Amino acid sequence: MKRIILSVLPLLLLGFGMYFVILYAEDFQQKKQTYEVNNMRQVEQKTTVNEQKYQPALDATLKFLAIPEGYELKDVRSGKHNEFDVWVFRYEKSTRENNGLGGEHYSFTVDQDSHKILGITWMDQRFASVQQLPSEKRTEELVKSFLNWTQPGLFDRLENHWIRPHDEVITINGKKVTITGMKYKCYLPDEDTWAWVIVGPDEKIITFEQGIKWKGGRVTEKWLHDNWLETGNTTNQL
Repeated sequence: MKRIILSVLPLLLLGFGMYFVILYAEDFQQKKQTYEVNNMRQVEQKTTVNEQKYQPALDATLKFLAIPEGYELKDVRSGKHNEFDVWVFRYEKSTRENNGLGGEHYSFTVDQDSHKILGITWMDQRFASVQQLPSEKRTEELVKSFLNWTQPGLFDRLENHWIRPHDEVITINGKKVTITGMKYKCYLPDEDTWAWVIVGPDEKIITFEQGIKWKGGRVTEKWLHDNWLETGNTTNQL
Protein backbone atom coordinates (compact mmCIF):
# COMPACT_ATOMS: atom_id res chain seq x y z
CA MET A 1 0.00 0.00 0.00
CA LYS A 2 2.81 2.36 0.91
CA ARG A 3 4.47 1.73 -2.43
CA ILE A 4 1.20 2.42 -4.23
CA ILE A 5 0.75 5.71 -2.37
CA LEU A 6 4.32 6.76 -3.11
CA SER A 7 3.92 5.92 -6.77
CA VAL A 8 0.61 7.79 -7.08
CA LEU A 9 1.66 10.85 -5.05
CA PRO A 10 3.78 12.46 -7.82
CA LEU A 11 0.87 12.10 -10.22
CA LEU A 12 -1.48 13.75 -7.73
CA LEU A 13 0.95 16.61 -7.14
CA LEU A 14 1.40 17.03 -10.88
CA GLY A 15 -2.36 17.07 -11.35
CA PHE A 16 -2.85 19.72 -8.68
CA GLY A 17 -0.03 21.75 -10.21
CA MET A 18 -1.57 21.63 -13.66
CA TYR A 19 -4.95 22.58 -12.19
CA PHE A 20 -3.56 25.73 -10.58
CA VAL A 21 -1.60 26.62 -13.73
CA ILE A 22 -4.79 26.40 -15.78
CA LEU A 23 -6.69 28.51 -13.25
CA TYR A 24 -3.93 31.13 -13.26
CA ALA A 25 -3.79 31.20 -17.07
CA GLU A 26 -7.56 31.62 -17.35
CA ASP A 27 -7.54 34.39 -14.74
CA PHE A 28 -4.63 36.13 -16.47
CA GLN A 29 -6.34 35.91 -19.87
CA GLN A 30 -9.58 37.28 -18.44
CA LYS A 31 -7.78 40.20 -16.80
CA LYS A 32 -5.86 40.87 -20.03
CA GLN A 33 -9.05 40.96 -22.08
CA THR A 34 -10.69 43.27 -19.53
CA TYR A 35 -7.65 45.58 -19.64
CA GLU A 36 -7.64 45.65 -23.45
CA VAL A 37 -11.36 46.44 -23.61
CA ASN A 38 -11.02 49.24 -21.05
CA ASN A 39 -7.96 50.60 -22.84
CA MET A 40 -9.81 50.61 -26.18
CA ARG A 41 -12.70 52.46 -24.56
CA GLN A 42 -10.29 55.07 -23.19
CA VAL A 43 -8.70 55.52 -26.63
CA GLU A 44 -12.12 55.84 -28.27
CA GLN A 45 -13.20 58.40 -25.69
CA LYS A 46 -9.96 60.36 -26.14
CA THR A 47 -10.34 60.35 -29.93
CA THR A 48 -13.92 61.57 -29.69
CA VAL A 49 -12.94 64.41 -27.35
CA ASN A 50 -10.07 65.47 -29.59
CA GLU A 51 -12.27 65.47 -32.68
CA GLN A 52 -14.81 67.59 -30.86
CA LYS A 53 -12.05 70.08 -30.10
CA TYR A 54 -10.61 70.51 -33.58
CA GLN A 55 -13.59 69.68 -35.81
CA PRO A 56 -15.13 73.20 -35.79
CA ALA A 57 -11.83 74.70 -36.96
CA LEU A 58 -11.44 72.03 -39.63
CA ASP A 59 -14.99 72.50 -40.89
CA ALA A 60 -14.51 76.27 -41.10
CA THR A 61 -11.22 75.87 -42.99
CA LEU A 62 -12.59 73.40 -45.52
CA LYS A 63 -15.08 76.03 -46.66
CA PHE A 64 -12.09 77.77 -48.27
CA LEU A 65 -9.64 74.96 -48.99
CA ALA A 66 -10.06 71.87 -51.14
CA ILE A 67 -8.05 68.84 -50.03
CA PRO A 68 -6.15 67.44 -53.05
CA GLU A 69 -7.55 64.23 -54.47
CA GLY A 70 -5.98 61.12 -53.01
CA TYR A 71 -5.05 62.69 -49.68
CA GLU A 72 -6.53 61.76 -46.29
CA LEU A 73 -6.22 63.19 -42.78
CA LYS A 74 -3.15 61.68 -41.14
CA ASP A 75 -2.31 63.78 -38.12
CA VAL A 76 -3.62 66.64 -35.97
CA ARG A 77 -1.49 68.58 -33.52
CA SER A 78 -1.95 71.56 -31.25
CA GLY A 79 0.79 74.13 -30.86
CA LYS A 80 1.70 77.80 -30.86
CA HIS A 81 2.02 80.28 -33.71
CA ASN A 82 3.69 83.18 -31.94
CA GLU A 83 1.30 83.76 -29.01
CA PHE A 84 -1.71 82.10 -30.66
CA ASP A 85 -2.96 78.55 -30.08
CA VAL A 86 -3.25 76.71 -33.38
CA TRP A 87 -4.32 73.40 -34.86
CA VAL A 88 -1.93 71.81 -37.33
CA PHE A 89 -3.62 69.45 -39.80
CA ARG A 90 -1.59 67.09 -41.97
CA TYR A 91 -2.96 65.09 -44.89
CA GLU A 92 -0.95 62.38 -46.65
CA LYS A 93 -1.60 60.14 -49.63
CA SER A 94 -4.11 57.37 -48.94
CA THR A 95 -1.95 54.97 -50.97
CA ARG A 96 0.72 55.43 -48.25
CA GLU A 97 3.24 56.31 -50.95
CA ASN A 98 5.92 58.78 -49.83
CA ASN A 99 4.24 59.25 -46.45
CA GLY A 100 5.93 60.57 -43.33
CA LEU A 101 8.17 63.53 -42.63
CA GLY A 102 10.05 64.67 -45.70
CA GLY A 103 7.52 63.10 -48.05
CA GLU A 104 4.40 64.32 -49.82
CA HIS A 105 1.75 66.03 -47.72
CA TYR A 106 -0.88 68.75 -47.64
CA SER A 107 -0.84 70.63 -44.33
CA PHE A 108 -2.29 73.78 -42.83
CA THR A 109 -2.33 75.70 -39.55
CA VAL A 110 -5.48 77.30 -38.16
CA ASP A 111 -6.05 79.60 -35.20
CA GLN A 112 -7.99 77.60 -32.61
CA ASP A 113 -10.21 80.51 -31.59
CA SER A 114 -10.78 82.64 -34.71
CA HIS A 115 -10.30 79.76 -37.22
CA LYS A 116 -8.08 82.08 -39.24
CA ILE A 117 -5.87 80.24 -41.73
CA LEU A 118 -2.26 81.01 -40.83
CA GLY A 119 -0.52 78.74 -43.28
CA ILE A 120 -0.87 76.10 -45.99
CA THR A 121 1.66 73.95 -47.79
CA TRP A 122 1.36 71.27 -50.45
CA MET A 123 4.52 69.24 -50.96
CA ASP A 124 3.89 67.05 -54.00
CA GLN A 125 6.04 65.69 -56.83
CA ARG A 126 3.64 67.27 -59.32
CA PHE A 127 5.54 70.52 -58.67
CA ALA A 128 8.92 69.03 -59.61
CA SER A 129 11.39 71.52 -61.10
CA VAL A 130 12.07 72.05 -64.82
CA GLN A 131 8.47 73.08 -65.50
CA GLN A 132 7.23 76.41 -66.81
CA LEU A 133 6.44 78.76 -63.93
CA PRO A 134 3.86 81.55 -64.09
CA SER A 135 5.19 85.02 -64.88
CA GLU A 136 5.55 87.63 -62.14
CA LYS A 137 2.38 89.36 -63.32
CA ARG A 138 0.42 86.11 -63.43
CA THR A 139 1.78 85.13 -60.01
CA GLU A 140 0.50 88.39 -58.53
CA GLU A 141 -2.91 87.84 -60.12
CA LEU A 142 -3.15 84.33 -58.68
CA VAL A 143 -2.00 85.48 -55.24
CA LYS A 144 -4.58 88.26 -55.21
CA SER A 145 -7.35 85.87 -56.20
CA PHE A 146 -6.32 83.31 -53.57
CA LEU A 147 -6.03 85.83 -50.73
CA ASN A 148 -9.26 87.62 -51.62
CA TRP A 149 -11.01 84.25 -51.30
CA THR A 150 -9.34 82.96 -48.14
CA GLN A 151 -8.34 86.19 -46.33
CA PRO A 152 -10.39 89.13 -47.68
CA GLY A 153 -8.59 92.45 -47.26
CA LEU A 154 -5.14 90.97 -46.64
CA PHE A 155 -3.78 91.48 -50.16
CA ASP A 156 -4.40 95.23 -50.08
CA ARG A 157 -2.46 95.55 -46.81
CA LEU A 158 0.65 93.82 -48.11
CA GLU A 159 3.84 95.46 -49.35
CA ASN A 160 5.34 93.18 -51.98
CA HIS A 161 9.14 92.97 -51.73
CA TRP A 162 9.92 90.55 -54.52
CA ILE A 163 8.64 87.76 -56.77
CA ARG A 164 11.04 84.99 -57.76
CA PRO A 165 11.42 81.18 -57.95
CA HIS A 166 11.67 79.27 -54.68
CA ASP A 167 12.80 75.66 -54.15
CA GLU A 168 11.86 73.01 -51.61
CA VAL A 169 13.13 69.42 -51.39
CA ILE A 170 11.03 66.34 -50.66
CA THR A 171 11.73 62.61 -50.75
CA ILE A 172 10.05 60.52 -53.45
CA ASN A 173 10.65 56.76 -53.47
CA GLY A 174 13.79 57.27 -51.41
CA LYS A 175 15.24 59.95 -53.69
CA LYS A 176 15.47 63.71 -53.18
CA VAL A 177 13.27 65.71 -55.53
CA THR A 178 13.27 69.51 -55.84
CA ILE A 179 9.95 71.25 -56.31
CA THR A 180 9.79 74.85 -57.49
CA GLY A 181 7.24 77.63 -57.46
CA MET A 182 7.06 81.41 -57.79
CA LYS A 183 7.26 83.06 -54.37
CA TYR A 184 5.41 86.31 -53.73
CA LYS A 185 7.04 87.66 -50.55
CA CYS A 186 5.47 90.54 -48.64
CA TYR A 187 5.70 92.66 -45.51
CA LEU A 188 2.66 93.59 -43.44
CA PRO A 189 3.56 96.97 -41.86
CA ASP A 190 0.57 97.28 -39.51
CA GLU A 191 1.56 94.00 -37.82
CA ASP A 192 5.33 94.10 -38.40
CA THR A 193 5.14 90.57 -39.81
CA TRP A 194 5.90 88.83 -43.09
CA ALA A 195 3.71 86.82 -45.42
CA TRP A 196 4.17 84.97 -48.69
CA VAL A 197 2.43 82.81 -51.24
CA ILE A 198 4.16 80.32 -53.54
CA VAL A 199 2.44 79.42 -56.82
CA GLY A 200 3.21 76.18 -58.64
CA PRO A 201 3.85 75.54 -62.34
CA ASP A 202 0.21 74.52 -62.84
CA GLU A 203 -0.97 77.70 -61.06
CA LYS A 204 -1.91 75.77 -57.91
CA ILE A 205 -0.98 77.21 -54.52
CA ILE A 206 2.02 75.40 -53.06
CA THR A 207 2.45 77.46 -49.90
CA PHE A 208 0.87 80.33 -48.00
CA GLU A 209 2.14 81.68 -44.68
CA GLN A 210 1.29 84.81 -42.72
CA GLY A 211 2.02 86.34 -39.33
CA ILE A 212 5.71 85.44 -39.59
CA LYS A 213 7.93 87.35 -37.17
CA TRP A 214 11.48 87.99 -38.32
CA LYS A 215 14.23 89.29 -36.04
CA GLY A 216 17.62 88.42 -37.45
CA GLY A 217 15.90 85.31 -38.77
CA ARG A 218 12.55 83.64 -38.43
CA VAL A 219 11.29 83.36 -34.85
CA THR A 220 7.77 82.09 -35.60
CA GLU A 221 7.22 78.33 -35.38
CA LYS A 222 7.56 76.31 -38.61
CA TRP A 223 4.73 73.79 -38.37
CA LEU A 224 4.54 73.36 -42.14
CA HIS A 225 8.25 72.58 -42.52
CA ASP A 226 9.21 68.93 -42.07
CA ASN A 227 12.88 69.70 -41.46
CA TRP A 228 11.76 71.70 -38.40
CA LEU A 229 9.40 68.95 -37.21
CA GLU A 230 12.21 66.40 -37.53
CA THR A 231 14.16 68.26 -34.84
CA GLY A 232 11.43 67.36 -32.34
CA ASN A 233 9.71 70.74 -32.18
CA THR A 234 6.26 69.22 -31.74
CA THR A 235 3.57 69.64 -29.13
CA ASN A 236 0.51 67.59 -28.20
CA GLN A 237 0.13 65.16 -31.07
CA LEU A 238 -3.46 63.88 -31.07
